[in-house]
Amino acid sequence: MANTAFNWIIEKLGDNDKIKSTNVDNDGLLHIERVEGVTLRVINSSLEKFTFKDIKPLADINNVDFILHTFKEPYVNGDVFEYLDIKRKVLGGYGDLFRVLGQDFNYPYLPPEVKFILRGLEQHTKVSNVRRLDDRRYEISRHGLETVIIVSLNDYDLGVESIRNAVDKYRTFDAVLKSNPNGRISTSALELSDSREIKVFKWGELLGKLNQKWNWKK
Repeated sequence: MANTAFNWIIEKLGDNDKIKSTNVDNDGLLHIERVEGVTLRVINSSLEKFTFKDIKPLADINNVDFILHTFKEPYVNGDVFEYLDIKRKVLGGYGDLFRVLGQDFNYPYLPPEVKFILRGLEQHTKVSNVRRLDDRRYEISRHGLETVIIVSLNDYDLGVESIRNAVDKYRTFDAVLKSNPNGRISTSALELSDSREIKVFKWGELLGKLNQKWNWKK
């Protein structure tokens, strides 16, 4: 798996004028040397779920900067992100890897969607704290109001299966944020959410609702 994943990356970077060299060392780590900036050292994992127990041995490897998940959308527990921040390392997919290479530095880095959501929530006047519970859920503490948990779904069209899959995978949350500004929310998805007492918001709607008491019926 490592050779397959890394061979594809090496091929993609072959004509990138910002990359000086790429090589895989005897320990199976991919070294990507930038023309300007530090070298990025990559290890990969095919895990479908990352917990603290899973990430610690990978993050504790001194000469690793980036942990590439080859499974498309793994579940990542929140304490994984906390530990990676302590170690100043990044866990991400192929797109994240190429975006990190677009920087001159390896850390800090956040996926664009996560960065947008965190920045918007942290700047909200009613929000006192935001904590990532996992790869899709955010716990939002508010001044003088209830703490709420949202799950961010980036589906172009948010349908019934989107809601069902979110409930199956993430279990507990108060609202769904449709983080993709394009596409639509189907009537059937809204009906299913209502039956489960889950709110569904677009970005602007969520920011407005955070000013109010979290009364499900309103």
